Amino acid sequence: MLKVEPLASRAPIALARLREHRVLGAAPDSELQTLLQRAQVVRVPERETLFRRGDSGRAFAVILTGFVKLSSVEAGGREVVLEICGPGSLFGELACLNGWPRAADAVALADSELLSVPGEALRNALLRSPEAMFALVGVLSRRLRHATEQLRDAASLPGPARLAKALVQLAAAHGKSSGSGLQIEFSLSQRELGGMTGLSRETINKQLAHWRDSGWIELGPGHLCLLAAEALRTLVEEASAA
Repeated sequence: MLKVEPLASRAPIALARLREHRVLGAAPDSELQTLLQRAQVVRVPERETLFRRGDSGRAFAVILTGFVKLSSVEAGGREVVLEICGPGSLFGELACLNGWPRAADAVALADSELLSVPGEALRNALLRSPEAMFALVGVLSRRLRHATEQLRDAASLPGPARLAKALVQLAAAHGKSSGSGLQIEFSLSQRELGGMTGLSRETINKQLAHWRDSGWIELGPGHLCLLAAEALRTLVEEASAA
């Protein structure tokens, strides 16, 4: 169940996250303070749904702690994972800016703490800060490039390389060093890995088991650790060059 709280003691970390963001960090501090005056902290338990595709978008969110999955369930029940957002990420802004319905479902992958800000406050901040507006264009361009890359990979890369690429990217963006390798900081089901790669659960299960037996990854309840990230990167590079 979502729990909404006043900003209060979370104001310092909230301001730090805003300053770190590619878009909001380009706005002057006075604009960030204005955003914070309209903001609330939302605590979200693991696997709780924040919103669903088709909902109206009245607010955007910045992740203070935790992780959120943005995905869409297509015809036939297949899930397509669009993005995994971690601390400092902003999501839900397009529906606010355009008045569109939400384009994806948002689900917390871990207990998370979000800064929720009315969309109107974002629109006003962008109008008063051309630097932030241009930074937003850059963020949207990177999202488009990522979507194009996913389509290209689905057409050209074999399944093992697609899965290896997804794991390497997840570990690079959301991994932490452990005693043996890079551990992804949240749990993903095989269905969700399939939503990132276009592979079946059976194919993913077989490939993960093979890499586990080869000593490339470590699998445990609710965690996945890359023990041989360089070997996985080499697999991707060789498949891309073929």
